Amino acid sequence: MTIQSAEALTQLTPAEKRVAERLVAGASNIQGARELGMSTGTFASHVASIGRKFQITSRSGRPARAHAVLDSEQVAPPPAPAIVPQLTAADLRLLRAYANYPETPDIARAAGITQAEVRPQIKKLVAETGADNETHLIGLAHAWNLLGKGRNETNPSVETASKPAGTA
Repeated sequence: MTIQSAEALTQLTPAEKRVAERLVAGASNIQGARELGMSTGTFASHVASIGRKFQITSRSGRPARAHAVLDSEQVAPPPAPAIVPQLTAADLRLLRAYANYPETPDIARAAGITQAEVRPQIKKLVAETGADNETHLIGLAHAWNLLGKGRNETNPSVETASKPAGTA
C-alpha cells in the first residue's frame, strides 16, 4: 500500500472544482446548484467533501474552505475590482484569522479581539470591500493578494493592501 501525500489527499475532483469556483465567488448552495444544474443537496455534499479534504468540518467554515481551496491553487480567485481597499493592520489580521479559522473563539484569539466583535467587524469588512458576503470576501482577498501562499500571516503588510491589484 502506498501512503498518499497531503497534496494528493486534498486534490479536488472535477465536480468539486466546479463547486469550489462557485464557493470562492460567494455563491450560496442554492445559487451554486442552480448555476451548475445540480440539486442543492448535491452542491452541499460537494462543499462538505471539500471541507473534509482540508479538515474543515465546521458548518460555519465556508470562508475557511474557500481559503483552503484558493491557497491550494486548484481554482482561481473570483474577479475583483482593480483597486484594493485600504485596510488597517487590524483589518488584515482579522481577515487572515477569518480565512484560517472556522470557529469564532479561534478567529477572535488570532485577531486579538473579543468574540462579540468578530461578527460586526467581519460585516464591516464585507461592506468596506464591496464583497457580496463573507466567503466572497475571502475570494476577493486572494484576488488582491492579501491572502495566499507567500503572504506573511503573522505580520500583515498595510502597504501591500493599498496597492492596485497586479502591482509589485
